Amino acid sequence: MEIPLKFAWASLIYLVIGSTMGVIMLLTSESIKPSHAHVLLIGFVAMMIFGVGYHLLPVFAGTDLHSLRLAEIQFWLQNIGLVGLAFTMPYRYGSTNYMTGTVIFGIISLLGIYLFAYNIARSLITPKEIKKT
Repeated sequence: MEIPLKFAWASLIYLVIGSTMGVIMLLTSESIKPSHAHVLLIGFVAMMIFGVGYHLLPVFAGTDLHSLRLAEIQFWLQNIGLVGLAFTMPYRYGSTNYMTGTVIFGIISLLGIYLFAYNIARSLITPKEIKKT
């Protein structure tokens, strides 16, 4: 499956999960607001933007994607970071272990975001024209 489609499918899955979390919050007293927000914002919104960005931005620039490998690594970092955040955030103040987990998974997610920014930035740089002599 192509990278943009992987991000799009993940985005749709996170939309369903995040929406379900919202209903759970309505029906119970569970305090999962930070997880709910991250699943919808990073999982649904950002993942969709990553997928669309990987597909369209190089086309707009008239270049190829700098690195499919970096995009693949970013996909997995984002998913690992987000799932880890979703499970550790509600308990982050209850235990040092959960706070440590939240920090680690947050860093993993942030690294994925940095990879996206780097990969897209490198993709948008048009190759220099070769001067004919």
